[in-house]
Amino acid sequence: MNKTNLCFTREDTRAVKGVAVIMMLLHHLAGFSNRFPVGFEGFTAKGDWFVKEGFLVSLALNLNFCVVIFYFLGGYGIYRRMEKGSFSLTDSVLGMVKKYWKIFVIFVPVAYIFFSRSGDDVSILASRYNFVTVRELITTIISNFTMLSDSINSEWWFMKTYICVLIMGTAYYRLTKKLNSFSGELLIVIILDMLFRSVLPNLPLVQGMESLSRNVFFKRFCIETATASPFFAGIVFAKYDVLVRLKKMIGERSLGAVFGLLGAAVIIWCRCFIVGSELDVVYVPILAASLSVFFDSVKPLKFVFDIIGGQSTNMWLIHSFYCYYFLEITKIVYITSNVWIDLLILVSMSLLTSVLIELFYKYLFKGTAYIRSKCSKLKAA
Repeated sequence: MNKTNLCFTREDTRAVKGVAVIMMLLHHLAGFSNRFPVGFEGFTAKGDWFVKEGFLVSLALNLNFCVVIFYFLGGYGIYRRMEKGSFSLTDSVLGMVKKYWKIFVIFVPVAYIFFSRSGDDVSILASRYNFVTVRELITTIISNFTMLSDSINSEWWFMKTYICVLIMGTAYYRLTKKLNSFSGELLIVIILDMLFRSVLPNLPLVQGMESLSRNVFFKRFCIETATASPFFAGIVFAKYDVLVRLKKMIGERSLGAVFGLLGAAVIIWCRCFIVGSELDVVYVPILAASLSVFFDSVKPLKFVFDIIGGQSTNMWLIHSFYCYYFLEITKIVYITSNVWIDLLILVSMSLLTSVLIELFYKYLFKGTAYIRSKCSKLKAA
């Protein structure tokens, strides 16, 4: 492994994000039988022990692990950008919101115009875009556009939560900037993890503090961010280059790629089937380092996951329309009873749509700039 590969680069980040977004798609595709389209009877075994013995559902449900992977990588990236002086909280928040709005202004009109469905042969999820009054429609659109609600697409909850975590992560960086102890900061992160998971969510249950459950700021920053500690861990692992050291420990061994793949598999298995989310601040950096080592040895695969990771935000915002809400498209996604074929369909459709949307906005903005320049020249003349 050469010197370049001993770093954790932006390409590494995107490749790991690519893995995380596929985990998310499998989570939503196979984890919830009550969300399957009407008439789909589930994924059949056909001799596949993985499905037959219930491992598939258990794995899919626990692949909500993808959320904390995004948190960790977000924290890692923010620290690197802050150290370079290229980070602005305002620009980062606005950048996230703009990505959300770019998908919103395309998919929401499509949802209400083309996918308003009802009837016994339509699932509750695919009946979401029926409305009774104009007032109800306008209220729904405004509340979702401003992220005060996620009734149009329930999987969009992560947007407002990630923005809150981004703000909290920036505050953490500022408050701990002068600290110079990896073990000390890791202890702080563990304490924060206990606080956000176990203490703060229970405060509204204390007599006299019931009103906290109705406070929007408490809900946003203390309840919905219960799994936010890996974001802080990402900052810490970047600050002390521990992720790079983990990568060296794995990659400098003979058969490093094998150890990388095996390490990633063991971490996912432990997280899903042995010890759950309580060890996320430990699981995620080891997983990221292991995957990075493996991808460095399999460049074509890294290239593919790099592309997917680069489109991960759009794919997250898009995919649930295809597997839950757009009736006719859900039937395409769940066209077979083989989970891997259906996952490939969902990944391909979400990725292709994301790329096409990016191209649409690219040429739209170019066209707008061209028209403006022509208008300016005409005015000057």
